[in-house]
Amino acid sequence: MFYDIDLPDKSAALWFFGQAGYYLKAQGHGILIDPYLSDSVGRSDVRFARQYPSPVQAGDIKADIYIVTHDHLDHLDPETIAQYRYKDSTQFVAPRFAAKKLAVLGVPKGNIHICDSGDSIELDGVIIKGVFALGTSPDVLDTTGYLISFPNGKSVYHSSDTAYCRLLLEACPHADVLLVCINGKDGNLNVQEAVEMTKAVDPLYVIPNHYDMMALNAENPEVFQYYCGEAGIEKKCVIMSVIDPFIW
Repeated sequence: MFYDIDLPDKSAALWFFGQAGYYLKAQGHGILIDPYLSDSVGRSDVRFARQYPSPVQAGDIKADIYIVTHDHLDHLDPETIAQYRYKDSTQFVAPRFAAKKLAVLGVPKGNIHICDSGDSIELDGVIIKGVFALGTSPDVLDTTGYLISFPNGKSVYHSSDTAYCRLLLEACPHADVLLVCINGKDGNLNVQEAVEMTKAVDPLYVIPNHYDMMALNAENPEVFQYYCGEAGIEKKCVIMSVIDPFIW
C-alpha cells in the first residue's frame, strides 16, 4: 500500500487523495481525514461528477484514526465508509452532527469521538484539537477544522470547508502544514482569502485543496501559488500530485 514506507522517527508524511482528502502518517500512526473515494456526489448530481478515478479503494486502506470535518458527501462519504473494512478497530473523530451520521453508517458508537471547535482529545498519543471553521451552509453548522499533533511534534492543520471571517484568522493555530480549501465557491475561501489564512497560521508549508475534483467546483492552484508569491510566502506553497508522498 502507498503508505508502507519507512519514515525516520522525527519525520511525518502525507498523501493527497484529491478534493479535501488526505492520509497522514508519523511514528506508525496512520490518519485519514475527509477521504472521498467514490463518485457519490456525481451520482447525486452529474454536474459534479469526478474528473478522474479514485487513486485508491477505500477497502484497501487501514488507518488508526479516521477524521471527518463535516457532513457533506465529499467529506463524509457514505460509500467510502461502507467500503472501509476496519470500522471495528479504527477510532473515528467528528463534530457532533457528523458523529451521529457515522453511527447511522455502521461505525460502532464506542469508536466515535465527538470533537467540536474548542475540544481536544488524545488517541494513542496523537492530540486532535477542534478549530473554529465557519460552515458554508445551514446543514453543516458543526463544521470543524482540526489540528493534528503527533507524539514527535509534527503537526497538520486541516481548515475544513470554511467561509472567510475575522474570527477564522484569530482562531487559527500554528502548524507545520496547513491544508486549506481554495475553490472560492459555495462559500469556501477563495485564493486570496486562503493566503490571508496562511499568513495567520504561519506554517512551514501550505497545501491547497478542494480545487481538482469537480469541474463546476474547481480552481487553478497555480493562482493560489501566485498570490502566495505576492504575499512573500511562495516557498511555503506545495501543490501536490494525487497519491504522491510529501515528507517533512
